[in-house]
Amino acid sequence: MRSRLTTIAHAESCRFPPNEEDEVLSEILSLSGGDMRRAVTSLQSAHSLSSGGTIKKDAIAEMAGLPPTDIVDALLESLKSGNFDSMEREVMNVIAEGFAAHNVFVELSKAFIGMDSLDEMSKADLSIRLAEADKNLVDGADEVLQLMSACSLALRCLAKQ
Repeated sequence: MRSRLTTIAHAESCRFPPNEEDEVLSEILSLSGGDMRRAVTSLQSAHSLSSGGTIKKDAIAEMAGLPPTDIVDALLESLKSGNFDSMEREVMNVIAEGFAAHNVFVELSKAFIGMDSLDEMSKADLSIRLAEADKNLVDGADEVLQLMSACSLALRCLAKQ
């Protein structure tokens, strides 16, 4: 898939920041979930939105509705601070920025699993809570409440480490 996407990118005269073509194409392939049509459509959309400029990795994630790294990092820092008010502010910021809670859960899950400071039991508890919150969203629950619920547990888990 990568070679075909690279061929299409070159044929369409897509431009990338210096030394970032592989990184951008990897992001597109990752977000496409193995669907070549989705990958080509994402590349075309990114190329159109770049208005002749360069296609950047962050633009790909944003185009897909994923929260940018700085938003997720700010939320994680508020969780690590152990301060509920700080966490609440960051959750409200995520919602105000218009990012779907489901996408935030995906990014938080990746971050929690990769944290060396969390023990395995805390990682399991957080994974379960994120899955439950995601299921509640599918059933029509409020995004703010589900984010607050998941982040409250994360705050407790990180505080005891």
